[in-house]
This record gives sequence, structure tokens and C-alpha cells, in this order.
Amino acid sequence: MNQRRKRIIGKRGAAALLLALLMALSVSSGAGVGPDMTHAESAAAGESKGEQSLTEDMELGPYYSETAENWKSEGVAAGTETIRISAAQFARKSAEADAVAGTYQGKSGVLIWQSQKGWVEYEVSVGEDGLYEMAADYYPLAAEHGGSRQPVILAARINGGFPFREARSMAFDRAFRDVLPAKRDAAGNEMRAQIAEIGGWKTKPFTDSDGAYERPLLWRLNKGVNRIRIEAIREPFALEAITLKPQEAVPAYEEAKRAYPADAGQGGTVVVAEGENASAKSSPAIQNMYDRDPRTSPRALKTIAYNTLGGARWSKGGQSVSWEIEVPDDGLYKLNMRVNQNASKNKSVFRSIEIDGKLPFQEMASYLFPYSSKWQGLSIADERGEPYAFYLTKGKHTLTMTANYDPYTPVIARMNRASKELRAIVLEIRTMTGNREDKYRVWDVERDMPGITERLRSLHGQVDDLVERMKQINREVDDVAQSLRIAAKDLDSLLRRPNKIPYSITTLGAVQETLESKKADLAASSLQVDRIYVSSYGAELPRMTANALEKAKGIFSSLAYSFRNEESFETGSENVLNVWMVYGRDYVNELQQLSDERFTPETGIKVKINLVPSADMLILANAAGMMPDVALGVPANFPFDMALRNAALDLSKLPGADELFARYHPGTLLPFYYDGGYYGLPETINFKVLFYRKDILRQLKLNVPDTWDDVNKMLPTLLQNQYNFYMDPADFTPMFFQSGVELYSQDGTTTGLDSPESFASFKTWTDFYNKRGLDRVVQSFYNRFRSGEMPIGVADFNMYMQLLVAAPEITNEWGIAPVPGTVQPDGSIVRWAGGSNPQNAMLFKATSGDRREKAWQFLQWYVSTETQSEFGQNLEQFYGESFRWNSANVEAFARMPWKRDDLNVILEQWKWTKEIPQVPGGYMTARELGFAWNRTAVDAVNYRLSLEKAIKEIKRELARKGKEFHIVGEDGEILKPLDLPEVTEPWKGVDQLVR
Repeated sequence: MNQRRKRIIGKRGAAALLLALLMALSVSSGAGVGPDMTHAESAAAGESKGEQSLTEDMELGPYYSETAENWKSEGVAAGTETIRISAAQFARKSAEADAVAGTYQGKSGVLIWQSQKGWVEYEVSVGEDGLYEMAADYYPLAAEHGGSRQPVILAARINGGFPFREARSMAFDRAFRDVLPAKRDAAGNEMRAQIAEIGGWKTKPFTDSDGAYERPLLWRLNKGVNRIRIEAIREPFALEAITLKPQEAVPAYEEAKRAYPADAGQGGTVVVAEGENASAKSSPAIQNMYDRDPRTSPRALKTIAYNTLGGARWSKGGQSVSWEIEVPDDGLYKLNMRVNQNASKNKSVFRSIEIDGKLPFQEMASYLFPYSSKWQGLSIADERGEPYAFYLTKGKHTLTMTANYDPYTPVIARMNRASKELRAIVLEIRTMTGNREDKYRVWDVERDMPGITERLRSLHGQVDDLVERMKQINREVDDVAQSLRIAAKDLDSLLRRPNKIPYSITTLGAVQETLESKKADLAASSLQVDRIYVSSYGAELPRMTANALEKAKGIFSSLAYSFRNEESFETGSENVLNVWMVYGRDYVNELQQLSDERFTPETGIKVKINLVPSADMLILANAAGMMPDVALGVPANFPFDMALRNAALDLSKLPGADELFARYHPGTLLPFYYDGGYYGLPETINFKVLFYRKDILRQLKLNVPDTWDDVNKMLPTLLQNQYNFYMDPADFTPMFFQSGVELYSQDGTTTGLDSPESFASFKTWTDFYNKRGLDRVVQSFYNRFRSGEMPIGVADFNMYMQLLVAAPEITNEWGIAPVPGTVQPDGSIVRWAGGSNPQNAMLFKATSGDRREKAWQFLQWYVSTETQSEFGQNLEQFYGESFRWNSANVEAFARMPWKRDDLNVILEQWKWTKEIPQVPGGYMTARELGFAWNRTAVDAVNYRLSLEKAIKEIKRELARKGKEFHIVGEDGEILKPLDLPEVTEPWKGVDQLVR
């Protein structure tokens, strides 16, 4: 036994050594810059060499909090000078920076920067080393000059490098207000107010885009001449000046109180500000919310009223809201609020509280709002519960609250370091095990993997410390601390049986995912505001929480009102079109408002949009004979399934259908085809593209891959540098479709996987994991891409939006390209890939006569370019960038505020979208291919045997369902061939939109 074990170890050790040698000898797949990089970017990259280390650039550098600690330990003092730099008087600029001096909005000699690219550089001389605040006098350009409603994003380098990672992305907000009073519908429900941008020049210090810190960022300038480079990342803007000054000291409360007038009064006044009546907010995503609590003002038990502000709509760091408050006399005032903070159990959130644009004292920089499961009345008070006194002069004042998570920032930094260490340990284990969990291998971890247990033990201690730190902040065990406790227990169980560690990569991966995901949870800071009370010390405040009787009355009123016609499904009215929508409430409200304002006045057809929690309700409705006229937001399989049961309406036979269907890629229509007709239309598209980190590929001297052969060539370099390529193991469509494999026979009765091309495609797919080292399990490609651990991979629209909205620090460091393709014998490249249609629309046979015509008219209106454009633009205007509407109408899609370069890439890939057709029993195809992948990529079963087993199971299910629906006879004869369409050419419908 021992001799056999030594032979096994020897063979595997030799194999591992050979692999290491091959990787060490591997060369880069490309030299120079990638196809997406301009010559200016290449020059900038070359210039930065020597100014910034390779590791620091590839991993974004230290956090600001860490850099600030280093400055403190070095004894770097605050600066002593105030310097104003005229923005138009720059020392140099890059070629692609469309920044010129001019006049804008009443000011001359300002820098107008429209390109959203490049950089300008200033030279500044200071007398002594020191730390300075930087502030910008800026004006975000309006829509007619190329602007949108997004904040301006800038980056800043000092003397050639980023001093900390937050310097890569800093937000300069716009200001918005609701246009009040809001309209009401026929039932008396309040409609969401329009949002107007508040123009004007603004002054703001340089702060990180995430709003992590309670004070503006500081910048170290050296004695003598310093170079300050400002880089444009997003949104055009005008810049008047940049001001450098020492950071203003904010007194502690006791010190500030001593400066109050000795004769300050304490009368009995109470001034009330409704949360929903904010005078300004930094983002249109901060929304007023509907709340039915009996004590919420104004009450909304019977009709919808947007009577509070915030909640989940006000949770991102840096988002601010302002209210105007007028007090009748000079004097000392208390600040009280009725708020709801229940998003994450026991986790506190923080707001900076400013009066007239300034912190009144230090304690207001990150004021803690504790968790409560219900509405609570809070006095802004110290830890003993003693309310703080605010001195206000007679007249109007502006109260501003800004979300931040400064107390959690050191925790997040430590979680980030622990996650990186855990990843390094996992990579080391994978190297030693050959990336396989061998059931027959007996490990002695102390001997075979020296140092692993000590490192895991250190990590265990770090996670325990994080739990204690969270308890210190929140005073209780919150949801994040509880997750960290579970992670610590997982590490502890591994350390109790260290020789099992090589078989526990999945467990270690789960611990790392906990560390990564909980960082985002800590950064979220939801707070809902009903009322703000500014009261004199002697004033009596109203009760802020509902008692049991009020709650019972509220529940009864809401229940009774729910039976009114306005709140029930429209199922029998001949005068109202009944539309079911499987979306969130926000989408339903927006479409209802749009149809009331556009469709009904134009056609005279009244429409009721009903919120439906699940498409499965259509099955129950069909059985009960209560079908709607139109269904929106249904999964891609539903139109086919309903058509198979004679419940769906063939849209292709309706008047005007040819013109309507011509707007869509034939590949996106495949799931809706059945028996010569099309029974649905796509509403949205979930495109696939290649995501890549520009900075990391530049440092590795790798080109963006154009084909899968290019991917194979770059993998050794990636792996050698402890990186990897991401490809979703569940997505088989690129490999099969690009090789010409059709998943079903044209008659739809059997699988098309039993072909030589199919077996070759399956082998190529699984070889990426078996032979080329792709990770079989990736907990979160987004997190690993954002941190730089996995700098390239294929993902979808959701990944794009996550990066766009939640990763501002790498805004300028990532790009997209079409999905890698397969070279054909004639030298051309095909890029077929499935994207899936997440939401789709359909009509029903149960709707007949005049109602059918009205339903078809509504559906044509809804999917039209004009309606889809307005619907998408309204969603983004009201709810923010995260609600970007990915319309399947390509013209409407192109009208959304995409980056032009990104839009061109998406449109190029759109040509090659090809969905999986639907056949009876087709659900078995994806299921069995997934099982086959597991057998081959995880259990090391021969690829041919594995796929043959899958084909056998797929054929059996297709035959069974074919008989059930009378497509195949009892003896296997074909009774009704489906005659599936074939899509073999890229769609030219996008060509006119590419610029």
C-alpha cells in the first residue's frame, strides 16, 4: 500500500512539475496594447511605469483609510496654503481630451470638457509638504450638450500616480427635485411626481464615489512643484476652478456648545418637515415611498400616497437629501425624526448631518441610526440619550443628510485582505491537488502543504476579530456578523481535521464569497424618513409609533380597501383592458401612468395594469377561465407551453404582424415558434459580451481575444500570474452554436446532439475546465472581476449593470468586446451565443372579438420604439441608472444612455444572438447537458460516454412528451412535424444603428 501510494504521489508530483515548467516557459499571446486601447492610453500606460508598481496598479492600490493611516504615522501635517487654480489654465492635456476654454452659464474662461475622455494636467507649487482638500467649481452639462442625469465622474493623479484606490473614481453630483404637487389617477391614487434637475454652478470637495468616508479626501502635496492630473471618466461638464486648502477643523460638540450665545432661547416651537418634500436630492434614484403605517403622515390607508422618502431608494454611500426648515426665532433646537431602518437585522446605518452646508460638530459626521423592526421616533442624541442642541438663527436653514459607512470602512478593508489571502490559499491547494478532489489520495497537510494550516488559523482569528468589531459598532450581533460567525465555524471545522482541507475547496470558496458579499452589505445604508421635527427644548413632540388599536384599524382599513375594484384584477369589465405584468411594483406603476397619459387618450381604450407575483398564476387562471387579455414579463418558455395547450394566440397571423416581427432578430424569436406560428414577443434581451480589465491586460501585455483560439493562447499567461478566464459552466450555447450544432432535429421530435460536431463541441467545452484550468466553481464573477482576481470572462447584461452602477472605482479600467468566435473554413468568424429573453409578452385565445383587437393594439403600442424608449427613459429618470431598460426593440435599446463604444459592441454581438427553440420535453436538454458537464468536468468521466448518456435521456423524454401532445405516434411515427426555423446568418437589422 505504501509503495503504491509513493508511486501515485511520484507520478502526480512529476505531472505537477511538468505543468509548472510549461507555465513558466509560456509566453504572452500578444504584445503591445489590445485592440480597444488608443495610442494615448498606451502612452499613458508607458508613462506610468516606474511611477506605480505593477502589483499596485493591477490591484488598484491601497484604500484611502490605509494611506491616511500611513500619513499619520509619518507625521505628515496639514497644509497651510489656499491655492485656487483656474481650470482653463492647464499645463498640458491628452489628445483625446476635448477640453477647451470658453463661456458657459454666465462664466467666462472656464474649461468645457465634452469628450468624457483623456486628461488635463496642472502644475502647482507649495511651500511645504502637507495634506490638502481639493474642491471643484463645476457645472454638469445638460442633455442638449451631451449630458444625462448621471453624476460627473473624475479621477485624479498626483505626481504621476493614484495615491489611493478611491482616487480612480470620484463623483460630482447633480441636484434634483420633485415637481409638486403630484398628479392623481381616477381612483385618487397619487402618481409618481416628475423629477426636474436643479441647474447652476456647484462647489464640491473631491470625495470617493462610494461615499465611504465622512470627510472629504485629503491629498498629499510635496514641497515644490506638484503635478495634478484630472481624468474625465463619465459625463461632460464645465470646470471653473480647482481649490486646494487645508481641511477645516470641526469642533467636538462640547466645544461647539461653548460658542453658542449665552442668552440663546429655548421656547416651545415645533417645526415640521415632511420627508417626501425634500428641497433637493443628489440622485433621481432617491425616491418617495408609499407607506401604510397609521402614524405615517400624510395617512394613506385607502389610496396610494408617496408619503415618505428613501428606504432602499436611499442606501448608497454619498447620496444626499436636503430639506428647507424655517425657524421663528434665534435659539437652541433639538432635531428629531420619525424613521424606519429595518433593512438588515441589528445593523446600524450612518448619515452625516449638515446645517447650511457645514457639520455643526464632529458627532454629526457619521451619526448612527440603530436598527428597529418598525418605525421609530429618534432624537439626535449622544450615547447617554441626551439630545444634542443645535443653535439656529431666525429664518430659513437647509438640513442635509448624506449616506456614508465610514465606521465600517476599516472592517471592509480587513475583509478585503482576508478574502485575498483566502484566494491565495485556494490557488495553492489547487496547484498541489492538480485542481481535482481525488477521493483516493491520502494527504498529510502538515508535510505536503506546509504553512497552510497556520495561514488558515490566522484567517480564523481575523474573522473572529471582525465579528467583535461589528459587535462594537452595532452593540448586537447583526446579520453580517452572524454570517462571519458561520464562516469562522467553517474554518474551525477544517482546522480540526486539517487533512481534509484539500477536499474542501468548495467550503473555502463559500467562506471567500461570504467575505466578498458582506462587504456590499456593509456599504448599503437604507433609511426611510417620514417626518423631521425641529423643536425647542421645551416643546412636546407628537407620538411617533402606532399603538395596537391604531395598527388593528389600519390593517382592517387596508383589507377592506383591497376588495374595491380599483385594487382588484379587472377580469369582467368590457370597458377596461386587463393586463397582467410579472414585474415589480415600480414597473407596473410606470406603465400604468404611461398608458393613462399616452395610450388611452390616443385610442380611447382604458387599461388596468395588474401586478402579478408569478407567471404560474397564468396556469391557474387558465384552469379557472380567468385569463387576462395581455401578459407581460412572462418567461421564454411560457408562450410555447400555452400554445401547446391551445391557450396562446398566434401573433404572426394578426394584422401588421409582419412589420412588427421584422424589428426583431429572428434568433430571439425562436422560443416562441410552434406549429408554423409565433406566440410571443421578447420585451427584454440579456445580451452576452466579453468583459475585460484594461489595466490588467495592459500589464500582462495581452490582447483582447477575438476567437476561442486566442483565449487558449492567453490562458497560460493568466494562470501563471494567478488569474483566470471566466465562462459560465451552465452556458453551452457558444460552443455548440458556433460549431453549427442544432439542439433538435428540424421536425422537433428528437435531439440534434448525436452528431460528430456535437461531440467535438462538448469536448471543447469541458476541456476548458479539464485541461486548460478554468475554475469549475466561481461564487461571483462580478466580485472577482471588480477586485482584479479574474480580469476577463463572458457574462451578461446583469454584469454590465453591476459594474456600471456599483463599481465606480474601476469605471475607466474595464471594457467589453464581442463574445470570442470560432474561425470557419473560409476564414470568417461566427459568434453565435444565446442570451435568453428574460421577459416576454403574449396574448391569449380566450380573448376574442373586439377585446382581442384592443389587446393587439395595446401590445403593438407597448413594444413600439417610441413607447419602449419613453418607458425606459422614465424608469431610469425616476429610479436611477440601475433601472436601465434593456429593451428587445433594438432601436429603443439604442436610445438609452449607453456609452457609444459599448453600444457598438453590444449591437455587434446582437447580430449573433440565437436562442434555444422550444419543443415538448425540451427542458430535459439543458438539464442533461448540465449533468453531462458535471460527470466530465468534475467526476472525470469520458466525455463521449457522458454525452451519450445525456442524449439517451433527452431522446426518451422528447419521445414521451411528443406522444403526450400527439406530435409522435405510439410507434414513433411523426404525426405533426414542428418544422423548426433555422437561423444561420447574422442579423443585419442593427447595421444602421452602429456608429
